[in-house]
Amino acid sequence: MVTTAAKELTIKLPRPHGRQVAFRNSKAKRKVVCAGRRGGKTTGMAILAVEALLAGRRILEAAPLADQTDAFWHTCCQALGELIAEGIVRKNETNRILELPTFPLQSTPPPNPNLLESLKIEVVPRLPRIRCKTAHDADSLRGDYADILILDEFSLMDASAWQEVGAPMLLDNNGDAVFIFTPQSLNHAHTLYQRAVGDLSGRWEAFHFTSLENPHLSKEALAEITQDMTEQAYRQEILAEFLQGEGAVFRNIEACIKAQPSTPEEHRAHRVCLGGDWAQKQDYTAFSVGCLDCKIELELMRFNKIEWALQRGRLAALSDKWFVKDILLELNSIGSPNFEALIREGLSNGRRLRGFETTASSKPPLIQSLALALERVEFQWLPDPVGKGEFLAYESKINPSGRPSYSAPEGGNDDTVIARALLNWIRTSGGQFSQGEFFR
Repeated sequence: MVTTAAKELTIKLPRPHGRQVAFRNSKAKRKVVCAGRRGGKTTGMAILAVEALLAGRRILEAAPLADQTDAFWHTCCQALGELIAEGIVRKNETNRILELPTFPLQSTPPPNPNLLESLKIEVVPRLPRIRCKTAHDADSLRGDYADILILDEFSLMDASAWQEVGAPMLLDNNGDAVFIFTPQSLNHAHTLYQRAVGDLSGRWEAFHFTSLENPHLSKEALAEITQDMTEQAYRQEILAEFLQGEGAVFRNIEACIKAQPSTPEEHRAHRVCLGGDWAQKQDYTAFSVGCLDCKIELELMRFNKIEWALQRGRLAALSDKWFVKDILLELNSIGSPNFEALIREGLSNGRRLRGFETTASSKPPLIQSLALALERVEFQWLPDPVGKGEFLAYESKINPSGRPSYSAPEGGNDDTVIARALLNWIRTSGGQFSQGEFFR
């Protein structure tokens, strides 16, 4: 409610449901919202935008097509209707701008206040506003800036809408970004969602909910819609599931991520092994611990931006905790110095410590062995959301020589995949390595 000299004016915002409240209240600078159709993601963004406008912020909402901005625009206009009628909020229907010209601004005096006067420079106030634009061509967003950038239907945009255009728009004020979408296979939106799921800094946060969680939708209509949609369409559009494409490497994932938590003492006398993939800055170090007797993963550890000595200390502590007897670590680049340091530090005492050199010839059998284990449900992995996402997104491409290559999609990570593949290799090799790529 806003009080003027003459009357009280009401802000008519929809009552948010629980999932909308969660992402509205999030303090993350980057929010990634994956939801089913009519789940309430756009209405939730409108609530967030109106509240931000009244707090003095500039909001830019963009969608691939003008029609896709309609719901957001009309919700904002309806919420601010009384303020628009009184002239407190200026509405430009043509350019889809809602501006708050009477916002009380606090300005910092310039170092030399007389300079502006002598040069007759007019200082234009930076007014709070909400603006809707189309982003079918990402370049159409250039030249603008915002405190909050909302990319609606992000899965239907080009990835450059964020990477090349959107991100620089927030540099002026260290602004916030919100990405909302319903999945479209495993494209750039999935990569961004996985980044938010796996973020350890608190800067990113991921939200996921289905159409069924919107209490304002007809339950009867939702039940009936299953008869009018294919199973895949229902899973993607209503349940907001990311579905694999033809290049997906791993299948049968859901049947293989049912490992339950257990304690080290339960596996003290078992053959417990560890696979590890190293990283420090951009990627993540990942360690997967599993019991080969029980055929289950026991712990999946993942971290980044930590100095090497501390990483090795965590590996040693993890190995002691689970009574690990067999360790296989990737040796590429940074792996080899860490491997040698671990030997000097005594990790190999009483354990088998070996390294794996990943090459164009050694990687395919490593990944194919893990894929086969999932197909046959030979081992159960923990239902870790980052690990599941990396399983889903991992892809195969055929290079010009006809040889398959395996990797995460551009911008994605595969650290848990490699750690788990190395653990699985210990399991399938029976402890005997004969290839030249293995070391020690």
